[in-house]
Amino acid sequence: MPLFARAVYIVVGLSSVGLATLGALLPGLPTTVFLLVALWAFSRSSDRLHGWVKRMPLFREALVHVERYHADRSISRGVKLVAVSCAWFSVALFFVSRGLEPSLTAVILVTLAMACTIFMALTRTAAERR
Repeated sequence: MPLFARAVYIVVGLSSVGLATLGALLPGLPTTVFLLVALWAFSRSSDRLHGWVKRMPLFREALVHVERYHADRSISRGVKLVAVSCAWFSVALFFVSRGLEPSLTAVILVTLAMACTIFMALTRTAAERR
């Protein structure tokens, strides 16, 4: 893999780990989705960083959801709800704080929230465990 591509994957992975860390510490911010992105990026760029993320105690609970996704390509209803809610709450917060005037940032934010919603809708919902 070219050095530039590997560096981009590492930057994406480290950024996602940072957001996942915030998600583990702040209520309402998803952790699992960012861990999925981080592990995907590190699986393409660095075995060492991939293993490091999987060993982090802070992510123990979220890694259960990640492993479920890798095993059967499903996401729990709760994770889906939190991810979509946070995405659209971010959009609403942006528009409340900045007004409804069109901007490139607004277009990007709405596009990302739509992508999150579509991804969650198309991904199979995990069966409830009893």
